Amino acid sequence: MTADVSLVDGYSLLYTTSAGVEPAQGGLYRRDTRFLTGLDVTVDDGSFSAIGSELIAPNHQLVRYADGFSTVNEISESGEDKRTSVILECDRHVAREGILTDEITITNHSSTPVTNGVRLDFDADFADLFEIRGVNGGIDRTIESAVDGASVTYEYGYDAADGTSVRYRTTITFDPVPDEIAVGHADFEFDLDGQDAATVTATVTTAIEDRSQSRSTTSSLPDVPVIESDVAEYAKTFEQAAADIEALSADSPHGPVLLAGAPWFATVFGRDSLLSAYQVLPVAPDLAEGVLSYLAGHQSTAHDPERRAEPGKMFHEIRHGEFARRGEIDYDPFYGTIDATALWIVLLDETVRWTGNETLVEELATPLDAAIEWVIDAMDADVDDPFVYYDATEDDPLTHTAWKDSDMSVQFADGTEATPPLASAEVQGYVYDALQRGARMLRTVRDDPDRADTLENRAATLHDRFNETFWLPERSYYAAAVTGDGQRVDAYTSNVGQCLWSGIVDPDRADAVVDRLFSEELYSGWGVRSMSTADAGYSPVSYHIGSVWPHDNSLIALGLAQYGYADRVEQLSKDVLDAASNFTDNRMPEVFCGFSDQTSPVRYPASCEPQAWGAGTPYALVRALIGVVPSESDVPPVLSDEFGLTSATLRRFEARGR
Repeated sequence: MTADVSLVDGYSLLYTTSAGVEPAQGGLYRRDTRFLTGLDVTVDDGSFSAIGSELIAPNHQLVRYADGFSTVNEISESGEDKRTSVILECDRHVAREGILTDEITITNHSSTPVTNGVRLDFDADFADLFEIRGVNGGIDRTIESAVDGASVTYEYGYDAADGTSVRYRTTITFDPVPDEIAVGHADFEFDLDGQDAATVTATVTTAIEDRSQSRSTTSSLPDVPVIESDVAEYAKTFEQAAADIEALSADSPHGPVLLAGAPWFATVFGRDSLLSAYQVLPVAPDLAEGVLSYLAGHQSTAHDPERRAEPGKMFHEIRHGEFARRGEIDYDPFYGTIDATALWIVLLDETVRWTGNETLVEELATPLDAAIEWVIDAMDADVDDPFVYYDATEDDPLTHTAWKDSDMSVQFADGTEATPPLASAEVQGYVYDALQRGARMLRTVRDDPDRADTLENRAATLHDRFNETFWLPERSYYAAAVTGDGQRVDAYTSNVGQCLWSGIVDPDRADAVVDRLFSEELYSGWGVRSMSTADAGYSPVSYHIGSVWPHDNSLIALGLAQYGYADRVEQLSKDVLDAASNFTDNRMPEVFCGFSDQTSPVRYPASCEPQAWGAGTPYALVRALIGVVPSESDVPPVLSDEFGLTSATLRRFEARGR
């Protein structure tokens, strides 16, 4: 079975397969629009089969094809020649300016001359990404096309909801000049002597003319350092993680930002981008500052029920395609998230603590005040408790707006679905952390001790009520969530592990929580499952009810470090890194199946790769291993030798006493 492959560089990506074949949803995308549907190669109308592929970089793939597989093991009386003589190579490279370069080389490996006809088929439909994923917008596009020498151009334009004129253009240029070229195909003929080769280079360029939006940037993209390790398999994972983070970084008018992942989420997501920036903060603080500024620049200032917008709220997802610009979908941006606003406050404080750049708090003072007010309003929405709930209506695209946002992702132990309104456990932790961090910034940077006292008092109240209400004495664990009518969702889930990261877990209960996290039911051996095998709804092949999420585990590792469980940090870090070593290119996936370590880890079929918080996981694990809180100490951490972390890596991750 061929695996899907996303070659990505910022907002530009090619969705293809490991065999180099464009699936039905494949093609070249840029900013949520498909600019090219396939670039298929045929030789003499024959059938070529992929014999191997190599992912050279997150944006670079090499695929080799042969004109037939050897039949050496088949018995034949026909005297059939059991060899392959013509080899085709497609060397594909995507650049962030919306450029695809496909260098196609055909080689005659026989001793006799041959003549080969090579055809390239292509098209452009300018379909919106949501349309490709199944949303029917009912748009009838008129696409103009033209042939000019060695190139074919496609163009399409529309008017956005605000009256802005938007125009897309795709140009495919060939070198050498084709023997025949027309809209949809280009033909070449090559006379190849024995062991001779010929190359065709197809260059696809894309353009977006949008007079309403500036594409200027404020800074260059960061060079993400690679974690150095003397352990070969870990070193490969660390190298791939750095490459993936760089591939998912993009320029913006607010500075460099992190995109969530490919193929369907190559855009800024509130939760994903914030947590990913947190993971890599010690080595790439520019990304954190860019994400903070970008979200602040799109912070809601008014109520808009269709977009789930409220004053002070940070968005969940922003889209740039035709559907969003026309108003066919409410994603320009969409604010349906319960946790991004609190996480924004957390990241702002953490960035200041690591970098010492207190000016950032002053620059973002207005969005910080608005974010704090949104958090307070969310806590006050229910008069009976201080918890932050999320709700949903029939028209909402997401039932759940915490990080486990798939249908049926929140269940009681007996498998009954828990439906909104819900107060998710980890969200209360994020809010608790945000209140404390907000108070710190108000007190030390803004010189506002009265407001700081208010936030600290609210944090203390939330801490006490959380530990009173969410604790399940009979299960020695916290509830995954509390319903609007006060029921406690009693399934064993990984959410509670994230509460360690936020610091809301009562220290007297930490041992019980950690024991449960590492129990046979919840711990797969490759990491903590999102739901335990003891719960009726558990499924190892699922998105959120039994799978293992690396980013989730990285936050748990940070929490374990914060509560002093160094041995468990090492165990968890080793198991998650070992899992990555089993995947293609040692790439940390978005999510993998929850099977036990009696088998090799299995990639979840719909896992997005690369994914920012998957790529950020190794950085967060190293953060947990060497100390999570910036301090003035230069004493190196004591680590087991099995991680092979070099002294250069330890120095790079050292906090500088902020």
